[in-house]
Amino acid sequence: MTNDNLPLREAKRLATRAAIDDHATRLVLEHGFDAVTVEDICSAAGISRRTFFNYVDSKETAVIGEHPRPLTEDEIADFVWDRHPDLFHAVMRCAFRMSNLFRPCAGDLATPCTVDTGELLRRRRQICRAEPKLSLQRTARYPDIHESLIDTVTAYLEAWPAERRLPATEPRTEAMTVVAVATTAIRLGFHLWMEGSDPSADGLRTRCADALEDMTRLLAKGDEEA
Repeated sequence: MTNDNLPLREAKRLATRAAIDDHATRLVLEHGFDAVTVEDICSAAGISRRTFFNYVDSKETAVIGEHPRPLTEDEIADFVWDRHPDLFHAVMRCAFRMSNLFRPCAGDLATPCTVDTGELLRRRRQICRAEPKLSLQRTARYPDIHESLIDTVTAYLEAWPAERRLPATEPRTEAMTVVAVATTAIRLGFHLWMEGSDPSADGLRTRCADALEDMTRLLAKGDEEA
């Protein structure tokens, strides 16, 4: 979707959120989390304190982004209903959606903004490294998110038994294995993306997909040599 296709109100809303994210991350990188106030961010973004809290619930959210979330009931139903020829990639897409890394992702919607999605993710990565307490706030939710994803894949495998690759195991055990492979590929892809030359969100997705393919080839090679 491009700017021309977005209603003016929606384009302005996304642009305002993008400005908040941009200035919050820039200021914290320059001065440190504790030294930056909500008022500082509002002044830089040209908005009021009231407007700020209409878009984010805290300074922490403006700086590190939305917290990870479990899939909604509708998302789970959609995932289970559809057959996925490539389950690993389908799980990776779910994991990205749950992570909220790309929300509200101005870059994905081509909205007017002052920082692209890839640059924003890189800034937040730097901030979390420098401010471990912020990283802990995000990672504290990972166990629940992980379980939600496993439950969803388990339900899918039970609904599509012909799609199973490990029929000798319980569906939940296979689901745990699928999720472990997919999330490991995401972690590896994220690391490679941070060190690479393509800062875009699409570049991150490509790196994660490449990481999965590399893992698959390594495992297949090991099986051939066994």
